[in-house]
Amino acid sequence: MGLGTNLFLAYVIYFISVYIRVVFSKQRRIDHRKKRSELEAMRNIAVKSPEQQKAFLDLKYPKTPPFVWSWKNVGKTALKLGIMVAIFFAARWLWKTYVPFDLALWHTVIIMVLLPVLLNRILKKYKLEQDDILVFLK
Repeated sequence: MGLGTNLFLAYVIYFISVYIRVVFSKQRRIDHRKKRSELEAMRNIAVKSPEQQKAFLDLKYPKTPPFVWSWKNVGKTALKLGIMVAIFFAARWLWKTYVPFDLALWHTVIIMVLLPVLLNRILKKYKLEQDDILVFLK
């Protein structure tokens, strides 16, 4: 199994996990819609003041709380990592078993660019889209 296929599987697993968290959590859906509407309103302002630019960046890339060392955090991180690795190896086994071809690296790069664009077309109907490469083309 080549690098392109492994990278594709890791990307799709991460992508699906992010969207599952947004779609199935009511509070995250509400927060996501609110954040998207505020970002769109700020993007429509042609010339932003420094305060508006700072507010936009704080909204787009929110600050996370500082990391606090504890054994509980190590356990949670190890559990999440173990689950993701198990899902990755299960997906690799399913790919080897049921899909008769491998993806080249350039196929994977094209898919990594087009998949978010296509998925956002569908999710835009529900106001759950994420930013993708089309933001640069507006």
